[in-house]
Amino acid sequence: MMNCIIVEDEQPARILLEGYLAQMEHINLVAVCKNAAEALEQINSHSIDLIITDIQMPGMLGTDFIKSLDKIPLVIFSTAYKEYAMDGFELDAVDYLLKPFSFERFQKAILKAQSYFELKGKQVPSADLKTTYLTVKADHKLYKVQYTDIRYIEGMREYVSFYTATGRITALMSLKYLESNLPKEIFVRCHKSYIINKNMVEALDGSNLLVQGKQIPVGQMYKDDVMREVF
Repeated sequence: MMNCIIVEDEQPARILLEGYLAQMEHINLVAVCKNAAEALEQINSHSIDLIITDIQMPGMLGTDFIKSLDKIPLVIFSTAYKEYAMDGFELDAVDYLLKPFSFERFQKAILKAQSYFELKGKQVPSADLKTTYLTVKADHKLYKVQYTDIRYIEGMREYVSFYTATGRITALMSLKYLESNLPKEIFVRCHKSYIINKNMVEALDGSNLLVQGKQIPVGQMYKDDVMREVF
């Protein structure tokens, strides 16, 4: 069961979202909030798994609200402004709903969030070296991927690809979640689109890492972490 809050300043949109959520199974609507301040109270008082939030709201943008959180739950943005889509994906949002949207489109977003939630709770182990592998659901199969076999991980919006010595596995997952849950003794994020296995790095060439023969870019905001963790 996922605990969810709605953050929406317009009453018709709040009513619509409540009605849509009432038709979804395994969702517990904890609260309906009019702004970021009300939402923060709920987050501090309850364990929230999913936030469905507008972006253009009085006081604070929904994107800024999400950025301000110490621990970010799963997020679905609901907005009338498509120009914020890139910000949403930069925050590893589960989905970006452009108003007006149908129940079918909303249902697709919620089912995606439930899939993420299932992976988070059951399939991705905690960052603990006592666990030596990652269980990945892909292509209707469960793959047992050893940490030491992962060369690097590439993010593609709501999907990631694990590159190993034997090939590539693509799964529904976010880099932000993996960054928080993979063992930091082995992995480091080096770019908005890449996480690398530190033990696989061969060299640094300017702004690129050489990882088992593959050039991986290093983002400016990650460069200090890479230098400290890898070299």
